[in-house]
Amino acid sequence: MDEILETAKYIGIILAEIFLGIYFCKQYIDKINKRLPIGKAVMEQNNVNLDIYKHMNYYKELLKADRILLFEFHNGQHYSNYRSALKMSASYEVYRAGLNSIMNQCTNLPIAIMPKLIQDITTHEYAYCPDIELIKGDMGNSYEFKKSIGVYSFFDIPLHDKDGIIIGFVAVHWNNPIPPHIHLEEDYKEELFHLAWKLEEMIQELTCMDHEAKRSKI
Repeated sequence: MDEILETAKYIGIILAEIFLGIYFCKQYIDKINKRLPIGKAVMEQNNVNLDIYKHMNYYKELLKADRILLFEFHNGQHYSNYRSALKMSASYEVYRAGLNSIMNQCTNLPIAIMPKLIQDITTHEYAYCPDIELIKGDMGNSYEFKKSIGVYSFFDIPLHDKDGIIIGFVAVHWNNPIPPHIHLEEDYKEELFHLAWKLEEMIQELTCMDHEAKRSKI
């Protein structure tokens, strides 16, 4: 009888160890499986990010620009009365060798400080200024901000989502007068819109990836 009990006890211990082993293996496999989609998403989004920089750099060289920024509108927080505090931030930036990044100066900017510039971008589908001094009297805040980051000439084009809603804009900056052979109003204006269209496609692709990643967690 004692031998039977000992054998049963021994078998019970072995079965418990097997079940524990299976349990911990399952936990490990589940953990790995949870990591895989994240890793895949990182790789996919990084590929799109690289494509965005590639196109921005291409047009920077084509237009002999000093800097190109991609601004996106967002609502980071609310005012005390719970009204949305609409802002814009630069999410991508390329610039000419020898210059420094200005992204820190282009983060969480309230859109209320540059209403006329935003109106031009959203109403006329672009804002063009060959000489920053031309907007000093009409767009004081935009003048002060752009002047503070070294802008002499600029061309800003809106970005839309898949429903046609404006979600941000591309800002092309020159720190000196635009080179004489760059005729924006003639040859290169269409190139700027092509840049905006390409970036729209890629931002929409990133948005779809983000939504898919969030749905996979539900």
